[in-house]
Amino acid sequence: MPRSALTTLSFLVVLGLARPAAAGDVVIEDMDIDEGNVAALLEQTSQYYVDAMRRLVNVRYQDEYRAIRWEDLETAMTNTRLARFEYHYTVGSQQLVRIYHAMDGEPLGAIGRSIFEGPTRPGTPSTPDMEWNEDELAAVSLPETTIDRLAIDAEDSQFFTAFDEVETRARILSMEDSVLRPRFLSGKDRSLDAELKALRQIEHDIKNRVVPAGGRIDGKVGGLICPSCEDAMRDMARTYDVEVRATQMYRTVPYNTQKSLLDAGKARMTGQRLLDAASGRPLLAHDLLDAARAAQVRQNLSPRAMGRSFKGMLWHRRSFQLGPVPMQRLSESPEDRLRPSNPDAEDAAPPQC
Repeated sequence: MPRSALTTLSFLVVLGLARPAAAGDVVIEDMDIDEGNVAALLEQTSQYYVDAMRRLVNVRYQDEYRAIRWEDLETAMTNTRLARFEYHYTVGSQQLVRIYHAMDGEPLGAIGRSIFEGPTRPGTPSTPDMEWNEDELAAVSLPETTIDRLAIDAEDSQFFTAFDEVETRARILSMEDSVLRPRFLSGKDRSLDAELKALRQIEHDIKNRVVPAGGRIDGKVGGLICPSCEDAMRDMARTYDVEVRATQMYRTVPYNTQKSLLDAGKARMTGQRLLDAASGRPLLAHDLLDAARAAQVRQNLSPRAMGRSFKGMLWHRRSFQLGPVPMQRLSESPEDRLRPSNPDAEDAAPPQC
């Protein structure tokens, strides 16, 4: 049930009433219960990256590897945040759109190098009720002290074969001529955030006249948007006369909403998930997206799907076990749902972005 959290350059308040968004405005909407097609659209973005990683692994890493390296691949491709930004614009009388797909973090080539060429990490803890930190799960430890992200990301383009003039990948681009100023928050370089990559690519295309300024951005993010990326949206809106609307996903639902659904018999709890009572389908958009991405990895990037064996062992001689699924809180008090000012707080934007 989206609850709009409006952030604008002009405060969006006239005589106490919010006015419709326009060029130069930034509007961020919150989503927890799945509505519309946000989860489905981000699932498609995920599929582009899963397909590209499969091609990369098939080309570059044909040897046999220990199961722990496949676990790391599953973690990287399942838990790393996604963004899908549509840029709507007008040319003459035509209404056109260009869609930018992005994933948090390092280029796929760097992720593959870290997983399959770097030192083997210690084994995955097996305690079933262990608490996991999402940033730690999605983190990639690169073997190099420094890497040329721009060059590696450019090389990755060969593995993204489904894009065209409408659907495209948001590349990692130099920030030298950009008005966007990403910060370091919670020890992370926010220039590698998915939504920042998408904004930077749109800015690059405006500067290179691929698309005109003055359009409208409709963004969907598979997590929370951090303050650094909010600032980037404001800079984008102000500089290029663009209206920005973005939907961010919460992993949780307010306690009162959850209780109301359960009491009305519309929902039931299974483990830590809130499910539709009739269909058994997850009700939270984030849960739907997580499940879809896990299925994509099993179907495309698991050793079984790729016909791989473990150091001389055929698949039927060893059962591959993916790492533990991070457990999530599905309810909290209304006070918990207020966005905290502390960037290190558990449900604040920075840990998700």
